Order: sequence, then structure tokens, then C-alpha cells
Amino acid sequence: MTQEFVAESMGVSRQAVSKWETGTSDPSTSNLLALAKLYGASAEELLKSVSNENKS
Repeated sequence: MTQEFVAESMGVSRQAVSKWETGTSDPSTSNLLALAKLYGASAEELLKSVSNENKS
């Protein structure tokens, strides 16, 4: 999925998606839940993957 697709699907800017990907900012709780739904994952799975990346 492109940043543009994710942004359009969620009603946010592509720049917001970029900031989430780079860790410059975090999505709101409602956006986190929308991301989880879009990616077919649970919010917990998304949070765990971020937590694991930060440990590296």
C-alpha cells in the first residue's frame, strides 16, 4: 500500500502517514484503530511491532 492510498482510505494527509512511518509523530487512537482495520491486524499487533523495532 502506498502512503497516498493509506492516507486517502483514512481521510488524513500523506504527510501524516509519512510521519507515522518515520516515528516523527504517532497516530491518534482512532487512527491507530483505523490503520489496524486497513492492514487486517489488531492494534495490539501494530503496537508490538513498533515496540520490537525500538528494541533493535
